[in-house]
Amino acid sequence: NIEKQIDVSVEQYLIEKEYYEFVSLLKIYVNSEKNKYGEVHLIYRNEKSILLDNTKKIIQTDINLLNAKYLSDISFSNSDKVLNTLLTILPKQIYVHLIDKNIDEFINTLCLIFENKITICNDCNICRTYRFASKNLR
Repeated sequence: NIEKQIDVSVEQYLIEKEYYEFVSLLKIYVNSEKNKYGEVHLIYRNEKSILLDNTKKIIQTDINLLNAKYLSDISFSNSDKVLNTLLTILPKQIYVHLIDKNIDEFINTLCLIFENKITICNDCNICRTYRFASKNLR
C-alpha cells in the first residue's frame, strides 16, 4: 500500500529531523560552554562504556543523574549516562577507545556532538589492555 509507505517515510524523516536538531542543540551547548575537564578516555565495547580521567581513574556516570528532578520513572541506558556525564564535565578532549573496533550509532552521535574534541582509537596501550582483559574474562 503506497499510503502506508508514505506514512512510514514521513515518520522516518521526522525522527531523523528531530535527531539532527537535538544533536545541533547539544553541539551549540558544547561549543558555548567552557571546558571543565582536560582529557577523558571512553573505553567502548559492545555498547558498554567506561569513562576514565587523565590519570586512568574511573569517572562515575550515575552520579550526575542523582541530582536530576522528575526522573524516577525513567531508566537510562549506559550510553545515556555516558553522554550526560560528558555534557556535565565538558572535557577538552575525548579519546574513544574502540575495543571491538565497532563504530555504532552512539559513537557517531558523540562524534557529531563533540566534533573536533573526539579522537577515535583502536590500537594504543589502553585499547590493547582492555582487549586483552576482555578476552581473558570469557
